[in-house]
Amino acid sequence: MVRNIHIAVLDVDIPPRKLYESHGLCSAHFRNILQETASYLNQTILAHEEPLEISVTPYDIRGGHYPDFRKLRGHPAYSPHPDAIQIDAILITGGAPGVYEMSMSPWMQRLETFLKTVFEEYPQVRILGTCFGHQLIGHALMRQPNDTERDVFVEKCPLGREVGIYTVNLENKFVQAFPQALGHLPQGQLRIQMFHGDRVMAVKKGTAEVLDGEASLPEPWVNVGSTPICPIQGLYHPGRVLSVQGHYELDAFGMSNMCLEFAPSFGWKESKLALFLEQVGPHLGERRDDAKAFATAVVCFLAGIEKLRADE
Repeated sequence: MVRNIHIAVLDVDIPPRKLYESHGLCSAHFRNILQETASYLNQTILAHEEPLEISVTPYDIRGGHYPDFRKLRGHPAYSPHPDAIQIDAILITGGAPGVYEMSMSPWMQRLETFLKTVFEEYPQVRILGTCFGHQLIGHALMRQPNDTERDVFVEKCPLGREVGIYTVNLENKFVQAFPQALGHLPQGQLRIQMFHGDRVMAVKKGTAEVLDGEASLPEPWVNVGSTPICPIQGLYHPGRVLSVQGHYELDAFGMSNMCLEFAPSFGWKESKLALFLEQVGPHLGERRDDAKAFATAVVCFLAGIEKLRADE
């Protein structure tokens, strides 16, 4: 028997034209790397177990196209018909908008409501987010009115953008959750492609004092890791949520096209563009980052292969 994991990928934005023509929508980028990773796991970690299969259905969020709640795992009206699609996870992609623009963005408000509904009412559905998706998860799920210890919010990075390959210092507790995927990384450091100018922040209630370590997030949430510019590089809720600021789904070709597409609108001079392209690195056959390691953690998360459990 093959175990199929069906992901509803919520396309927030469209890729640069050249990247779209060669690789398709953002949902296709995730489908490719997650299917490739599942195939690798079937030959290694899961060689003597039930093989995994990843399938993806894209949804045009800007166009108001959302998954039917009746198709979500755990819905009482779900039909077990052999041809029926059951959604095991949702994934929110990256995009250009800022979460702090939500008050002026009806489509973003609807997406936030959908995300909260899935988290609160469908505990069997796992939630993934990348870049914008990570920031929306921080905004929608981490901000608790009754939290007396911290304020969580999304803001523009005052120290500038992270573009290209950056090294994330992973939190030990997160590495311990996925030792087969991340345990081999030297000094617990993850090299991953970035393209962002916003960040999720957690500060001491009523102050500007940045919280770090386990105190930064309420239990059972875990901070994936940090960089000097961005102290919360991802969010992990065992068995429920996994988000990341970086782009494990994009290689140097994809990231280079992102730089070339946005350089004019961001007002980058040629010298800045050249610096970012150097940070991205050349488009080679072998990747220079640890995208495969993080994608392995993602597939393990989807399959429930975690050392940390929500009920522990």
